[in-house]
Amino acid sequence: MPPHISLVIIDSDNLSRGAMETMLKPFGDTVRVMAAVGNMSDGLRAIQAGNPMVVILEVKDIELGVADIKSILTRFPRTSVFVTSIEQSTDWILRSMRAGAIEYLLKPVDATELSEALQKVGRLWVPRAAELDQEGKIIAIYNPVGGMGTTTIAVNLAASLAEGCDKVALVDLNLFSGDVASFLDFSPKYTLSSVTSNISRLDANFLMSVMTKHPAGIYVLTEPQEVDEASEITPEQIRRVLAFLKEIFTYIVIDTGGQLAGCNMTVFENADHILFNTVLSLPALKNTKRFLGAMEKKGLRQGRVQLLVNRYLPRADIRVEDAEKVLGWKVLLAIPNEYAEVIGSINKGKPLVKLMPRSPVTKAFARLAELVKL
Repeated sequence: MPPHISLVIIDSDNLSRGAMETMLKPFGDTVRVMAAVGNMSDGLRAIQAGNPMVVILEVKDIELGVADIKSILTRFPRTSVFVTSIEQSTDWILRSMRAGAIEYLLKPVDATELSEALQKVGRLWVPRAAELDQEGKIIAIYNPVGGMGTTTIAVNLAASLAEGCDKVALVDLNLFSGDVASFLDFSPKYTLSSVTSNISRLDANFLMSVMTKHPAGIYVLTEPQEVDEASEITPEQIRRVLAFLKEIFTYIVIDTGGQLAGCNMTVFENADHILFNTVLSLPALKNTKRFLGAMEKKGLRQGRVQLLVNRYLPRADIRVEDAEKVLGWKVLLAIPNEYAEVIGSINKGKPLVKLMPRSPVTKAFARLAELVKL
């Protein structure tokens, strides 16, 4: 548990307040309960007096709860609010988060969940930009259409980079048809919209608190769950998120797709590597040629934009050399076609590089990880 976490508990139930204080006693040298009170008025006075890092707020009515969260954050914008409630409604969770809460804990509060939530808030390893030797490196994976294996590449590249680094992020910026959460078989409590809807209070600690650490060793930020939320995300919001990601992480792998505009262009303008992914078929190569030409016109040239061939079969009708001649671009790497292995890893919700470490595809991703580090 990181040191020096101060908190105020606001809960109308004496037993609930007592239970949380008891849970936190083993961490007495690192967590200090400044006050445990039964109503919002007393809670605001306690917050004013102590300026805690965390407020644990009971919510029994969502309308009142949203108002209370906003009231706390308006007066004390650096405070992190945890909501506790017996209500399991997804709507309540989303509305609490949109109001600014960073955790939603079901009552009775589980000691492990509370401890993990406090660890997120108090992480002191999050460096500031001035303390870093260098900023993190952004690697964008892109194809404008689906079905090319872009998410497979993003997930497995991130997992490969995490083999030798504990600060790797994977961000799903395919806003309307992202699949990262499905490929990793988990349902995150928070998504990209949790960040963008609280952009005014964004800092490194807040960003870390809404990212989910996957067993593969990567920190994941998934696409919004609702289409309307995705529509509201702006390029400027993405620019701010990227700036903080570069402060925190050594490598940031971003899964993208769709138009060569808007949030995608913001990512590409900030990326160190843009890996354009294609397959060796005539329709795919025709589309690739169009988009590579468009990217050049926008100032995204060879060097930053690099070409990947996915699902490569050495005996296919179209060879890598043929594609290079047609496109006028060198192929950085060809990832072999091991369809059954890849589909199996997706269905199991585990990156192939973790599931089958000796696979030719795993070796290709290990090589790709080395290339993007250069």
